Order: sequence, then C-alpha cells, then structure tokens
Amino acid sequence: MSLKATEVVIKIDDGYDRQTDGKAREYIGASGVGHPCDAYQAYSLRGFPNTEPDARLKRIFRLGHILEDEVVKDLKEKADVRVWEVDGLTGRQHTYEEWEGHVVCHMDGHIELDDGILRVLEIKSMNDASFKKFKKDGVKYSHPRYFAQLMMMMGMSKIHSSFFIAVCKNNSEYHAEIVDYDEFEFSHLKERVQRVLDGDARKISVDSSDWRCRGCFKAGACWEGAEVGKRCQTCQFVRPKPDGGWFCNHHDREASGLCSDYTLYEPLPKGVM
Repeated sequence: MSLKATEVVIKIDDGYDRQTDGKAREYIGASGVGHPCDAYQAYSLRGFPNTEPDARLKRIFRLGHILEDEVVKDLKEKADVRVWEVDGLTGRQHTYEEWEGHVVCHMDGHIELDDGILRVLEIKSMNDASFKKFKKDGVKYSHPRYFAQLMMMMGMSKIHSSFFIAVCKNNSEYHAEIVDYDEFEFSHLKERVQRVLDGDARKISVDSSDWRCRGCFKAGACWEGAEVGKRCQTCQFVRPKPDGGWFCNHHDREASGLCSDYTLYEPLPKGVM
C-alpha cells in the first residue's frame, strides 16, 4: 500500500532527525564571535555538544550551503570578478588561526573586484524580512553578528576590506556591501575572546527563560544538563594554552588525561560572583 502524502513528509523529517551534525567544534569560530553570550564562546572552545536542530532548520542550513555555491558561480560567470573560494596551496577553505587553533576563522573565499583590491568574501542567504533590513540599514546594524564575523576575519587575515553579499531566499534578489576593517571593533572582539580564553566567561542570564538562551545551540549543555563527554577540555580546572593544547591549573601541568579530580566546566550565571 502506498504511503499517504503526510506520511512521506513525516518520514523525511524522521530521516533528518536521525542525522546528526557530528562532533562539535573545539574552538572559538569567527562565525560565532558576535554571539552576545561569552558562555556560548566558552562551550564552543571546549567542544561541548550542540543542541541538535530540528529537521526544518537542518534543511535551512543545507539550502544556505547550496545557495553559497550558486552565488560564487554568479560572481565568477555573470559578474566576471575573480573569486578564490579555496586556498590554492591546500585545496581547502581559506582558514586563519590564532592561539594555535583555539581561535579559527573559515572564509567563503577571497575576491578581487575591478578596483584590484583583495577582499574577504562572505556570502549569506536571508529570508525576506532579514534581507529588507540588510538593504535598509547595512550589515553593521541589520546583522551585528555577521558584522562581527567580518571584523574577525579581516583582523585575523590582515585583509582589511570585505565584500558581503546576501541572496534573498524568497525572490533570489541580491544585495551587496563593501565593509572595511575597523580596528576598534576588532579590538573589542579580541577582548571578549581573551576573556573566554582566560576562563572568565559568564552566562548572559541567570536562567534559561531569557530569549537569547531559548534559541542557543549550547542551551542543552548550558541549562539542561545534556550529556557531556568527560575530557580534559570539559573540566573546570583546565585553560587553553597560547601555543596550543590545554593546561591543568589544579595539577600545575599540561592536561594529559582524565583524573579523579575532574569537575565539569560551567560558567557562572550573569551577576554571580
């Protein structure tokens, strides 16, 4: 007997629910550095698991990646500008690191317009409301997290100009903006990152009812007691080393394996000393 139409949709969603995103990142990424909560950065740095998105959100992410590839094609073939979406030396995405991999940025590419200036390329897909806000206000005010990502990528790469282009998922309209490097903005972001690296991150709220927490991918680890793998990185006593790896303050030595003193890392809530 053939499946009913609704059953087919349910099966698709079930398939997405069974599909996991794999191992969580273990670094502070440029794409998340504009997140308003320092604890989010700390959980990312230490490799705490993400809260698994639902099937619809997974499809949104997949579509975003597909659209990025199409935008690159249009830039190259229709606009006739030079784009390097991968590093010619490695054949992989352009990547820049600090603290020996504890802070990382991945770029959509490098781009050169007809003015001959090499720029960071960043591509986003947006729904209609988000796209209209970007057109009206510019990325700095419409999407502060994207702006922070641009500043972080420019500061880390020393490429002090960027080309930010968005495609509207509702009607395929394009809008683009050239964003130049701002030393003050980058310094502010670096201060936040350093606070996290130093172990001084704080949660943005006192409980999970805050609207900024409800949609956070680290909410499970932060508020809901999600299962966390016991590793040195997830222990309260370790700190990242500037030259890579981790150092255990409790035993005053390089973190080299679990011990009986393991204590799960947890940033303090906002306002708690």
